[in-house]
Amino acid sequence: MKESSTQTELLAQFRTLLALERNYLAEERTVLAAFRTGLALILIVPSLYFYSLTLSWELDIHGLLIFYGFLIICGSLGTWESVRSRLKLKKIRKLKNAVIEKEREILNSSEEISEIFSDLMNSPIKVKLRLTKNQLYE
Repeated sequence: MKESSTQTELLAQFRTLLALERNYLAEERTVLAAFRTGLALILIVPSLYFYSLTLSWELDIHGLLIFYGFLIICGSLGTWESVRSRLKLKKIRKLKNAVIEKEREILNSSEEISEIFSDLMNSPIKVKLRLTKNQLYE
């Protein structure tokens, strides 16, 4: 009875870790979207500047200051957003790798659990299990 309760607890921990990994993947997508937004803001500034040169606007000094101030604000916000999201992405990936490592520990802790999830996980199963499965089909 103790063996089955231990395996049940391991499966519950494994399920919790898989849910946590899904959450980290969702956070990673959100951070990547923020990175793309910051990158778009950075890349639009030179385009607007060169477009304004080709139009040869005849604005007074106040209009030019407002326009260049807008370009500086867009560029600095884009840079800030890109750097911030890149640092956050590094943290999320580190946490996600820790969860994956814990999943591997749980898979390697029990032969039965390892057999159940061997086809679904990227971590290789033991060679003995692979041989015994292949020998069964021959």
